[in-house]
Amino acid sequence: MPIDTSTLGTQSPRTEDGRVYPPYLRAFERFDSEFLAKVQELDEPTLNVLSLKAPTSQLRSAVSPWIASAEWRGLIERVDANELVGKRRYRLTERGKAKLAEPS
Repeated sequence: MPIDTSTLGTQSPRTEDGRVYPPYLRAFERFDSEFLAKVQELDEPTLNVLSLKAPTSQLRSAVSPWIASAEWRGLIERVDANELVGKRRYRLTERGKAKLAEPS
């Protein structure tokens, strides 16, 4: 999903083909500090690894939509070959590292 980088940091990031950040993903932004720290700590984790490391059932159920939200906002990126099959691994982007460094 190629994000239009000129829209990052706005209220409605867009993809290069014009799709807009889905409003329902805003609810998962509150988990940024928890999951960004885990992505950094776990060194390119998969969705399953993040889920296993989540300390509560609420966080476990939020992993998948949080990943979608964080990708849209340019905080994490996939590091695999972006193929339809295989494990999807994620790492922090520079934007994600900056967000993680922000005071809570």
